[in-house]
Amino acid sequence: MFVQGVLYFKKRIATPVCDTIRAYYNKMMELPDSPKKIAKGVALGLAFDFLPIPIISIPLSYLAARLIRCNPVATVATVIFFKLAVPFFYTLNIMVGNVFLGDIPGPDIQSVGSSVIGTFINQLVEHGYPFLLGSVLNFVLVFVLVYFLILFLLKCRRCERGA
Repeated sequence: MFVQGVLYFKKRIATPVCDTIRAYYNKMMELPDSPKKIAKGVALGLAFDFLPIPIISIPLSYLAARLIRCNPVATVATVIFFKLAVPFFYTLNIMVGNVFLGDIPGPDIQSVGSSVIGTFINQLVEHGYPFLLGSVLNFVLVFVLVYFLILFLLKCRRCERGA
């Protein structure tokens, strides 16, 4: 019974997920741009998912990519690819912020209305400053780490292909 469950998991869940990740990786590695621009684009895209801008993060990431002159295709593709991981990223933001600030409450803001944006602002205020500090710290840390990792992988892959 257990073996059947493991085989089912591998066949139906793990293999398609691994194939999707492999396809995304290959697409990013084959983009026709300089390694620095691609690495900066992927890093910016992943880092953007840590910021508390869930509704408009895709167009904002495109604009930010154009402003800092990195690959906008890599940026937007990465933002879209990691959208399902955003709840995990937000939880990580709260944990990192609580490590640095403790449990400091947010500002006392009263919302008028119950729109989607109002609900989001209420949740943001509920978590307060630790969440905001965690999102900024994670943004910077993820950007730097992913930039150097992708740059290394791109250079290795291009040296391999060129040799």
